[in-house]
Amino acid sequence: MARANSMPDAGDAAAGPGHAAALDLRIIDTFEEIEPLWRTFEAEAVMSVYQGFRWLQLWHRHVGRATADRLALVVGERAGAPVFIWPLGIWRTGPLKVARWLGGKYNNYNLGLWCPSEITAITEDEMRRALGDIARQAGIDTFELVNQPASWHGHANPFAAICAQPSPSNSYVLDLEPDFDALYTRLRSARSRRTLRRKRETMAEAGEIRFLHARDEASVLRIVEALIEQRNDRAAQAGIPSVFAEAGAAEMTRDILLDGMTPGDGPVMEAHALEVGGIIRATYVGGVHRGRYSCFLNSFRDDELTATSPGDQLLHDVVEYCCQAGMSQLDLGIGEARYKDAWCAPDPLFDSFVAMSAAGRIHAGFYELRQSVKRAIKANPVLWGAVKKARQIRSRAKL
Repeated sequence: MARANSMPDAGDAAAGPGHAAALDLRIIDTFEEIEPLWRTFEAEAVMSVYQGFRWLQLWHRHVGRATADRLALVVGERAGAPVFIWPLGIWRTGPLKVARWLGGKYNNYNLGLWCPSEITAITEDEMRRALGDIARQAGIDTFELVNQPASWHGHANPFAAICAQPSPSNSYVLDLEPDFDALYTRLRSARSRRTLRRKRETMAEAGEIRFLHARDEASVLRIVEALIEQRNDRAAQAGIPSVFAEAGAAEMTRDILLDGMTPGDGPVMEAHALEVGGIIRATYVGGVHRGRYSCFLNSFRDDELTATSPGDQLLHDVVEYCCQAGMSQLDLGIGEARYKDAWCAPDPLFDSFVAMSAAGRIHAGFYELRQSVKRAIKANPVLWGAVKKARQIRSRAKL
């Protein structure tokens, strides 16, 4: 387990070796004030779909505002040009102020927004000084920064130099190619392809099969309604809280999809579904940014067609769609699952727990230990199986 990092006393973020200008920092506490800069910057910044302005603005409006104490939208600039935007919020944990990435559990990747030429040029010393200066200005005790990729589009993540403890779960990524049939043949065995084809033939006996791509408000709302119902049902069976149990989650998902359907400089959101006999049997909701499809949520209906694997059938169609659309990558988000292993390679993530005060060191140490224990349990099939079984028993006991 990595030890909780502590920062030296905060000071100005001085220029690093080879930089003629110092790094200037400011903290903005409203989306309205930062919007012009963010909208312009995200057109060229190194970022994932989860750092889009509207994604985080709508997350904060519907979900984050109820729990976060305040926004801390950090802008780093050099000679007046943006180096990064770190979309942070500050949460109260007892007497402590804890800084976290905005988006919470809804984000599969956290990395901020970075100028392409600066993400590899910024030094570890500048990073540490920047964190110290931010903590001093905002009174932060600990930075709790989870689910960060080691690199993005070939750029190393500067936070990895500060503190990089492996996250409890990986994300999963597939490199796409224009020829879907060739990709499918290479990734899936002849037996698995034959099995999926036979299941699709069985599925067709229940009615017409349609691959839906929502392109209007009515289609979006229909898919979101099915997504919510299916996720809630599956969560109840597994004995875990549904993502939609949190206040505002359903409204956030709906508004992000409706808002993100219009092409622009930022990420575009998409909703897909598999319809059989007029009923939506599975859904996929994700964002597209710079040729990468990132799955946000998916679901499948538990009914008489479950044995035909509607979720697997839809994933097959989504991958084929992404290949035909000329996309270069697809990721299925955080968390281990058989269907992810069938298509994708693990993409390890890391957490950074950076203490800024004596009390913050205790907090950071505790969360490092907690994350290490979670990772150890998930890596052990026996222990992880026992946890899932206990959840199911608990769920049945509540019925």
